[in-house]
This record gives sequence, C-alpha cells and structure tokens, in this order.
Amino acid sequence: MISLYLFVVFGLFAIYKSVILAEQHIDFEPQGLALINALALGKVVLIAQELHFAEQFQGAPLIYPTLLKSFAFTIVLACFKIVEEAVIGMLFHGKSFQDSVAAIAGGSWKGLLSFTVLLFVVLIPFFGFTELRRVFGNRLVGAFFRPRHLLNLPPAES
Repeated sequence: MISLYLFVVFGLFAIYKSVILAEQHIDFEPQGLALINALALGKVVLIAQELHFAEQFQGAPLIYPTLLKSFAFTIVLACFKIVEEAVIGMLFHGKSFQDSVAAIAGGSWKGLLSFTVLLFVVLIPFFGFTELRRVFGNRLVGAFFRPRHLLNLPPAES
C-alpha cells in the first residue's frame, strides 16, 4: 500500500511539474520514474517497519506516533533519495557526488527543504491511517469499503 500511495503522490508531483513548466513554455514530459521511485521507497519503508523503526509512543495518543513516524520516515526517505541519486549519478553518468545530488529538487537547499517538508506532510495521512488500523484493526478498513449497516456503525450525522 505504501508503494501505491507514493506512486500516486509522485505521479501527481510529476504532472504538476509539467503543468508549471508548460506555463513557461518549457517542454517536460512526466518521467516514468514515479513508479520506480515509489517501489524503491516503499521497500525502504517496509524494511524500516520490519525493524520496528520509530515505534516509540505506542501507548500515547495517535497524533504522537503518527507525527513521529512521518518525521522519522521523511528523514530516512530523504537520505535514501540522496544516496540513490549520488550512486546513480556517479556509477551511470560519471558525475561527482555534488553534481548528482544537485539534481534533487532543483539543486538548491530551498528546493530540498521544500521537497522534504512536502514529503513529511504527505506521509502524515498514510501513517495516521496506519496507526488507526493498528488500533481498530480490520474494522477500520471495513468502514471505508463496506456499507455501514453491515458494520453496525451508527448513521452519519448531518
């Protein structure tokens, strides 16, 4: 699910980037790397979850583990992305580390910071849902995909 979620987000970022560049009459076709990035970063998240990364505050209100995991996984994914770009740039394109990393988010600290903050915000709903599912189990998933009368849930208030 994390790979699918990241694929949707990265795909939307690529489309949005192409729209913005088209306004400036710059041709840009969304890269097909959104799926590859989503799969790679999804794998990193799965491995970190299996290693019980950032699982403090399990008994605390759900906002704490949600924000902690969003922040911690943002750092992990940002570091992984930097290493990935550096390795690809150095091995396949003969670039230096600095030139390889400059390709991330426009190559500026401002671009990298904004990408990191966006990633953090995008991860909040994912980990929020994950924490809710941990507490409520399959009943939560059923609430999204089954009629309420089958779940014995109260009717929605107007």
